[in-house]
Amino acid sequence: MNDEYVIYVNNPTNRATIHTTTCGKFTSRRRDKTFNGYWSIIEHEPFKAIKDAQEYAKKTGKKNIDTCAFCIKYIVSK
Repeated sequence: MNDEYVIYVNNPTNRATIHTTTCGKFTSRRRDKTFNGYWSIIEHEPFKAIKDAQEYAKKTGKKNIDTCAFCIKYIVSK
């Protein structure tokens, strides 16, 4: 599997969600930064390993770290 990963950081929900770069939520985005949050690509290239994406998500300080239910079929251990 050669997936690359990005994170959407949602400030109002206090959540960072890991997505693949092929996820529809990522590919159909209108902006990289919005009033409610931002995609990790504004600060970092897509991550090659899900563990690296998870570490970035933890560093955002968000209370909830999750994976996208549509593009990632397994839950990463927290």
